[in-house]
Amino acid sequence: MEEKLSFLFVTWDGGGNVPPVLGLAESLVKRGHHVCVLTEPCLKEAVAATGADFKTFNKHFTRIDGSVDIIQDWDAKLFTIPSVENILIRPASDVATETLAALREDRVDIVVADFMMIGSLIAAETEGIKRVALFHMPEYLPGPGRPPGGMGLLPSNSFIGHIRDKVLSKIFYRVINQYLPPINSLRKTFNLPIYRSLLEVYHKADLRLIQTSKAFDAPITPAPSNVRYVGPVLDDPSWADYSGTLWPESDTRPLVVVSLSTTFQNQYSVLQRIIKAVAEMDIRCLLTLGPAMYKESFQLPDNVIALSSVPHSQVFPLADAVVTHAGHGTVMRALANGLPLVCMPMGRDQLDNATLTEHHGAGLKLSSNARPNQITKAVHRVLKEKSFAKNAQLLQRCILADAKTDLAVSELENLAAKQ
Repeated sequence: MEEKLSFLFVTWDGGGNVPPVLGLAESLVKRGHHVCVLTEPCLKEAVAATGADFKTFNKHFTRIDGSVDIIQDWDAKLFTIPSVENILIRPASDVATETLAALREDRVDIVVADFMMIGSLIAAETEGIKRVALFHMPEYLPGPGRPPGGMGLLPSNSFIGHIRDKVLSKIFYRVINQYLPPINSLRKTFNLPIYRSLLEVYHKADLRLIQTSKAFDAPITPAPSNVRYVGPVLDDPSWADYSGTLWPESDTRPLVVVSLSTTFQNQYSVLQRIIKAVAEMDIRCLLTLGPAMYKESFQLPDNVIALSSVPHSQVFPLADAVVTHAGHGTVMRALANGLPLVCMPMGRDQLDNATLTEHHGAGLKLSSNARPNQITKAVHRVLKEKSFAKNAQLLQRCILADAKTDLAVSELENLAAKQ
């Protein structure tokens, strides 16, 4: 690297989005670039740990405690997307205004925005600054070769499958474009041309970086010209810490780790059913509660330990299987350790992650409403049937190779060099 570049990252504390966003920021700092992160107060220490500068939002994204639920999507109604409405749309004007202020304070070469921070991409466009949308999950947008994300569907090459994808894509655009008017109103305020679709904000970005392994995903084929698969970031969340001993070395029973989301998804009842499911199994079970559930109390059998947090990098090398909500970060870290999964998705991108995991033969997908006996059978299968671990280990090679490439850093440096 010859030229020191200046990056403005714009993000929020959505739980699983934080390690990949800040992991990329840290990689750029280590390359000698200047990075500033505009985000919520609750992430101040996490940003400082990366070596980046910190700027805080003064409106909307002002949480001191990141576990406070601002997504409010655990009881979403049909044809609504609360995460889009509450995070992407409603605060977009404030995000744009505060991003614009940050851009006018210091020289910035590239704005790198969590894809939910749509206002920051509009602000960068206003200033003529190169802009990058960061997706910390598999492909979500519809396109040739794949249906819309969020539904847990795989591409289909059949005639019926193509019809299905066209119909679902039209429905997806109709649902997502119900949020278009306030964004076009914002664009008019900034003297920018209006969009015909909300998704233009991503398709017209200079780059759209997808932070997963292409081998795991079902990509748009052919991929849009601005899309790059740059591999996952496998860093633990900054809040995860543990230094004690869980079980004596003499205890050789299989270890199953249960990890169900950093953020609130009304997961208490799911955890209760998982505890009941593993109570009579001849295994050890570690339940990590995370910021959303650590204040809750559970009645635990002798083979289950519940802790507020344990870094995945510390416990996954010792584990035999993982039961999870199928958040992308947990799935990637489990597969990076060659671990089979039982996935119980509860929304967001989790249905897609669970479907892809099952599609690759690296685990099983259950409903989040699954009964304890169904969970018991699924855990037993992924522990006993060797094909699950074998397929997880095949993905492990791809994920570890992708994670080592620093391809996202290269893409950003190359973008800055383009005139």
